[in-house]
Amino acid sequence: MPSMNRTQPADRVLPAAPMPDPRPQRRKRPFGLYMILILLTLQGVLGALLAILFGFSLAVAPGEVLDAVGPVLVELVVPFALMLITLVVAIGLWRYKAWGWYGMMLLLAYWMATDAIGFFTGNPDYVSMVLNVAMVFYLNQREMRDLFEAATRVQP
Repeated sequence: MPSMNRTQPADRVLPAAPMPDPRPQRRKRPFGLYMILILLTLQGVLGALLAILFGFSLAVAPGEVLDAVGPVLVELVVPFALMLITLVVAIGLWRYKAWGWYGMMLLLAYWMATDAIGFFTGNPDYVSMVLNVAMVFYLNQREMRDLFEAATRVQP
C-alpha cells in the first residue's frame, strides 16, 4: 500500500519558467543615428539662434531692418520653418518614432532637391550633397528600418 506522505514523480512541482520582463527592452542607438541627431540638433539650434537674432534686430531698429529685409522676408520664413521642423524630426528620431524616420526622409528629399538645383544653377554645395546622400543610405539600411518598425509594433 503506498504511503500518502511520499510524492510520486507525477506529483512533483516543476520550477516555473522565467516570466518575460513586461518592460520594453532598451535599445542601444547606433553610432550613426547619434551623429544624425547631433547634426540635426545643431542645425535646429543654430537656426533658432538666428531667428532670435533676427527678432532682436527687428526690436532694436524696426524701420531699418524691415526696409532692408522686407523684400526677402518670405525667403527668411522658409528656413526658420525648416529649422523648427528639423527640431521636431530630431525628437521623433530620438524617440524611435516612425514619423520621425518619415519626416527625416522628407527633409532629406527637400535638401537633396535644393542641392540639385544649386548644382545645376552653378552654386554647388558638395558637403551638403555628400552628407545628405550618406544620411539617406544610412537611414535606409535594414538595421535602421527595422529599428523604427519594431518601435511602432511595440508602442501603440
